[in-house]
Amino acid sequence: MHRIIWLLIVLLCPAAAAAQAVPYAEPEPEKQVHWATAAFFGTGWYQVDENRSVFIFRIPPRQTVRRAGWTEDGKRQLGIEIQYPLALGLHTLDDIPDFIEFDNYGTLTFTPGVQVEIPINRDWHLRPYAHLGFGYERESGEWAGIWYGGVKSRYRLGETEKFRWSLLNAIYYAGYKPEFENRGRYASAMAGLEFNQPLGRFRIDGEPAWLNWHVTYNYLFDRLNFHVDEDRVESIEDQWELGLALGRGSKGIKLWFLTFEHIGLAYRFSSDGRYRAITVNFRSPFTY
Repeated sequence: MHRIIWLLIVLLCPAAAAAQAVPYAEPEPEKQVHWATAAFFGTGWYQVDENRSVFIFRIPPRQTVRRAGWTEDGKRQLGIEIQYPLALGLHTLDDIPDFIEFDNYGTLTFTPGVQVEIPINRDWHLRPYAHLGFGYERESGEWAGIWYGGVKSRYRLGETEKFRWSLLNAIYYAGYKPEFENRGRYASAMAGLEFNQPLGRFRIDGEPAWLNWHVTYNYLFDRLNFHVDEDRVESIEDQWELGLALGRGSKGIKLWFLTFEHIGLAYRFSSDGRYRAITVNFRSPFTY
C-alpha cells in the first residue's frame, strides 16, 4: 500500500509543478473600431457613452445613368447609378484630455461605387451595390484600402392617394486593410418600414411637398468596439434609426450641384443606450 502511495506522489508532483509554471495569459484586448469605418456612415454627429465623439461630413455626388422601371411594352429596365462618396471625419474625446493616445485626428475616405436597381415586379425592387476605395488618417499618415457592398430591398406594402408604405431589408458587408495592420470586416442585416405622405396643398417651389419617415433596425454580426477609457471598452451590437424628412415632387431638392431626394434628420441609437447619433437625412435607406 505504501508503495502505491509513493508512486502516486511521484507521478502527481511533476504535473502540479508544470501547472504552476504555466504563466497567466491575459485576455486579448477587444479590437477597436478602425477610423476607416467613417466611409460607411452618413453626415452627422456620433457619440458613445458620452465620451467618444465623432463628426463625419459626407459629400455624396452621384450620377444616374438610367432609372429603374418598366417600358411601355412591359419590359424590365434596370437602373444604374454611379456614386462618388467623399467622407471627412473629425474624432474627439471630450472628457479625458490627458489620455494622449486618443488625441483628435482627422480622416478622409473616398469610395466610389456602382448601385444597380432591379425591379422584380411592380412592388418589389432590389438594389445590389459595391464600393471600392481608400482612406487616409492625417495624424499617423496611414493609408487603408476600403470596400463595402450588399443588397437592399424595398417592397411596397400598400399605396393610396394619401399614403404609401414599404418594407425595407438589407444585408451589408464592409472591410478595410490598413498599411501596417491586419484587415478588418463588419457585416450587418437591416429590417424596417418606410412611409411617404403627401402634404395636401402645401408646395415647395411650385411642386407638391411630402413627408418621408422611416424606422429601421440593424443587427451587427461584428461588434463595433470603442475604447472609451484606458480600462473600458464599449461594444455596440445593434442600431435603431428613426428618420423624418421633407421632399418636393419627383425632382428632389437641389442644393448647389447636388440633388437630394429629401432633406431631414435621423436619430440613431443602440438598444443599450450607449451609442447615439444625429445624422442628416438626404435619401431613403433603400437608395442611400
